[in-house]
Amino acid sequence: MGFTSFNPSYGPYSPREPARNSCGILSLLAVAGVEMSRDPDSWYEEEYFEEIGRQEQIAKALKDISEDGAREYLGTYGDAIDKRFDLVMAQAKYARQQGYPHFAILGAVTAIELATKHMLFRPLLQGAFLSDAWAQILTRRFTNARSDRERDILPQILEIHGVKIKELPLSDKSLFWKALVDKVIRKRNLIAHEGEFATPAEADLAIECADVLWSKVVLEVGKKLGRKCDAGERWADLGEDGYEPKDPFQ
Repeated sequence: MGFTSFNPSYGPYSPREPARNSCGILSLLAVAGVEMSRDPDSWYEEEYFEEIGRQEQIAKALKDISEDGAREYLGTYGDAIDKRFDLVMAQAKYARQQGYPHFAILGAVTAIELATKHMLFRPLLQGAFLSDAWAQILTRRFTNARSDRERDILPQILEIHGVKIKELPLSDKSLFWKALVDKVIRKRNLIAHEGEFATPAEADLAIECADVLWSKVVLEVGKKLGRKCDAGERWADLGEDGYEPKDPFQ
């Protein structure tokens, strides 16, 4: 069966040539389509998952995780995303200091979504077939996962690059990933959708998780792609010749 053009409001997707590296991401994406119930508000996303899940060629495309593509994307857009992440985190920390822990959690998880979408999903699958639409879908599935398999898409992708996100510790020696998905994201969803309030300790945990995601995951990926992470170094300096910085939000 050849590729079909399924194009909801997100725009077309263009599979690229298959190549080298291997990972079990295909089964996760396929199951993400199969396991989800027919939600009338997101049927187009689910059909999108099911459509690509049927394509054997996607299995090969997913193996082509191009470091050159990731380096190009981060070199071009990384500085603008870095600046926005810092701004959102500053607002989250200010809300915490002013006695509004529920707003601090909303801000911290917004920063987490920025990092996962723009600094992880989008660049790390740049060499396969990922578009901005896919980055948005995967980020939404990560923060509103209906199964462990949906949440496991990010750890699987990161493992290709040698980052074991599930093993990262927090300051109290608890596991970062478990705290993020079981406590922080769940609390944020209750605040956003149920109007629930939060404690200062819960806000502190959310802020720490956002900081760890950036410092131990995003920067580690950058380091593996050649970024030295020295003070004052720009993402645009990645690679031998560097890149012209652009803003993905404009």
